[in-house]
Amino acid sequence: MYCVTVLYPNQADGHFDFTYYRDRHLPMMLALLGDNVVSLQLRRGMQAVDGSPAPYLCLLNTQIRSPEHFASVMAANSERVLGDIPNYTNLQPIIQIDEIL
Repeated sequence: MYCVTVLYPNQADGHFDFTYYRDRHLPMMLALLGDNVVSLQLRRGMQAVDGSPAPYLCLLNTQIRSPEHFASVMAANSERVLGDIPNYTNLQPIIQIDEIL
């Protein structure tokens, strides 16, 4: 099993529309990825352990069956996916694929 982790850094000039992301962007992504998605978890950063601002504003973990399938879907739909980002944020996401051990 694998996990796609998407992190949006918490920056002073950053904004993030969680409603748009949850209600519009994620359903589009789920439709594109189909049954490769096992589960999805969306989180809003609150604070660091020491009480300072959270280092990430938004965190998304998506468990997937195949990183190859994920990569091919993203390559085929990159314009559509990347073109939607300005609709919900001005932040640059950090994306990585993890193996769940």
